[in-house]
Amino acid sequence: MGRHFALLSIAILCASCERVRPPLQPNDEERESPATQVTGGKAGQDRDPEVSPDGTLLYYASSSHGASFDLYVRTIGSNTATRLTSLPGDERFPKVCPVNPKVLAFSYDGDGEWAVCLMDVDRPSKIERLSESGTVSIHPSWSPDGRYLVYSAADDATGAWTLRIHDRQTGKTYAMDDLDGLLPEWSPTGNRIVFQRMRGRDGWLGSLWTLDWEGGAAKNMTAIFSNDDWAAINPSWSPDGKWIVFTSVGKSASRKGSLDQGDDLWAVRPDGSHATRLTTSVAADWMPSWSTDGRIYFVSDRSGSHRIWSIRPRGLQGP
Repeated sequence: MGRHFALLSIAILCASCERVRPPLQPNDEERESPATQVTGGKAGQDRDPEVSPDGTLLYYASSSHGASFDLYVRTIGSNTATRLTSLPGDERFPKVCPVNPKVLAFSYDGDGEWAVCLMDVDRPSKIERLSESGTVSIHPSWSPDGRYLVYSAADDATGAWTLRIHDRQTGKTYAMDDLDGLLPEWSPTGNRIVFQRMRGRDGWLGSLWTLDWEGGAAKNMTAIFSNDDWAAINPSWSPDGKWIVFTSVGKSASRKGSLDQGDDLWAVRPDGSHATRLTTSVAADWMPSWSTDGRIYFVSDRSGSHRIWSIRPRGLQGP
């Protein structure tokens, strides 16, 4: 199977558990904000929600109408969806350029190797590959000025996941081969990147880290969240950069100790404080993405199949 694995497993991969224990809030253990189902159906699955910068469009990947995942877009509040791609293979992890919403970065495995690509949504058949050959590259995320894309890459020879940053202005790619990491997300308000780390110890439990991208180098590596008993994965920033939403794995009573599927959504401050549980359903909730209107879009199986839902979180405390 090589590097062509199920991307559910990628999203659930867990990083090393550094002994960082932020205080957990005792609220909302039995309650959660009302959840709204956004996409529906029984065939296939929906994944990877991404909301446009103006909050009007939802991009996502779906296998509801074919054997592989394609990219779709719908106006938020509408029941109709437009299929953007029908390429051979899977297209996943769409990310809208913050300064040019017509440009979409995504991951594509049509050539037998996962790559980070770009396309114009008005000309979706024209694909530009950004990542290097000989690597498995997934999950791009834009810098606020649209100049840089950070993503995860695994070398074919070693299989180790590291972070890479591509400079759209110069065409240069910075390979951080000494920095293991997965599913990076660039802050919408500055040069900070959050990601999950992964090492073969401590039961592969995931932890969240941040770094600052300054002068072509990663600086100020900081572990902001981890737990000895469960994993933290799938981080995503709030639009104002004051919160990070993430997925717990193996935390809830219904999934305690299970590391092969998502659990609940949590939020934490970028300094690791005020960790707050946002969902409490027995369903698997994961892959969160924060919209500019304050809602969080996420994947859940609470309808019986993996579809996209949204909540407006409450209970977030702190200045």
